[in-house]
Amino acid sequence: MGMFQDCKFGMVKYDEKEYNHDIIVHVDGSVTARKKEISRRKYGTSHILAEEEIKPLLHEEPDVIIVGSGVHGALRLGEISMKADIIVSPTCKAVREYNQLKEEGKRVAAIVHVTC
Repeated sequence: MGMFQDCKFGMVKYDEKEYNHDIIVHVDGSVTARKKEISRRKYGTSHILAEEEIKPLLHEEPDVIIVGSGVHGALRLGEISMKADIIVSPTCKAVREYNQLKEEGKRVAAIVHVTC
């Protein structure tokens, strides 16, 4: 069961591996790079999270999607029309929430912004 071990500006550690870029943690615990170009195309910035970045996670049927909005909380949600339980928190708080929900047996996915 993958868990976060560390968080600081520019880095999160998940399942004993350090990531220095934004990541997506899937319900099965696998990790992929966040495709920031989706939000950049829609909003002109990757600091607004487009619904199109979140939608693919819904196919994994998560109970909740955690969004780590950056160490200083700079990332925000764009317009969201889908029905999903989404929690947005500054990244270091978000990774603790992720771990807590996993320990409770929840199906959790996460989109994690590692810088501002």
